[in-house]
Amino acid sequence: MTGQIFALIAAVLWSLHVIFARKAHGKNIESANPLDPMIGLFITIFVNNVINLFVMGARFFISPPDYVNAAGFIMIAIVGVSNSFLGRGMLFLAVAILGAARTGLTRATMPVFVLLGGVFVLGERFPPAAWLGIAIVFTSLFLMSFDTVRKEKESSPLASPTDSPCEKARQRRLIKGIIIGMSAAMLMGSGSIVRKAGVDALGDPLLAVAIDGLFALIACVTVLVIRGKGRDIIAAIKKLEFNYVMSGLFASAGLYSMVYSLSLIPVAITNSITATEPLFTILIVWLIKEGKKEKLNLSTLFFGILMVTGTIILITSGTN
Repeated sequence: MTGQIFALIAAVLWSLHVIFARKAHGKNIESANPLDPMIGLFITIFVNNVINLFVMGARFFISPPDYVNAAGFIMIAIVGVSNSFLGRGMLFLAVAILGAARTGLTRATMPVFVLLGGVFVLGERFPPAAWLGIAIVFTSLFLMSFDTVRKEKESSPLASPTDSPCEKARQRRLIKGIIIGMSAAMLMGSGSIVRKAGVDALGDPLLAVAIDGLFALIACVTVLVIRGKGRDIIAAIKKLEFNYVMSGLFASAGLYSMVYSLSLIPVAITNSITATEPLFTILIVWLIKEGKKEKLNLSTLFFGILMVTGTIILITSGTN
């Protein structure tokens, strides 16, 4: 039961991670001196590394590892750049366009990409129930996309014709947000396969989390310095934006909760429980009275339930 509880905690924490990223973006837009979006990403990764530093300090004090497997180190370093930097960056961009709730729904496609990777890369086979789960996930995603575009048109303060350049640009932006959210899910899902191999090779999940965060930070800082944002990095550290800090804290706590859950129960059960994240995101958004801002209604909740149902069917059906 402990493993299941921590998996559920991870789902809630990751929901809060996305919600605070959305709040940070909204506050940033209204600010007189808005931050570069990548600086916001840097703050969350920086917070992750500060937490990892304390965790690994305690870990090395209690029981330092005898050696570090080179292959595992390289795989986790790659995942840090691809998932924790690029994947999270794309996730933040999707949140800025779609809001927290709908971005959470696009993230529900992540297990689909994990299992599709197993089929096309590892040669695994799906039972019929798994294909049913995939069909439900993508059908609900299509319906959510159509509903999002329709709501945006109806809520527009200017009733512009459907074929007007303004309306077409707005629709293209929403579709772009959905594609970016799915791309982030695909990147994170495929990276999960590499992460699992890396963790198995290292034999130390906590060390894997620390390596992941370190290389995400290196990648983020490198890109910012190349873009001439070195001074902005220092300024961001001196004056940390609260919502980005909270987003980073919840991301770290969620990851550690998931790692602990995986150490106690099978991965299929952990993934099935954490797949409920989109529902928690929708419910929390309503609870904190952000629903109107994100244009949510019962149809959004329905799509969330439908997508989570498909995801759980997909995960629990397994492969042959």
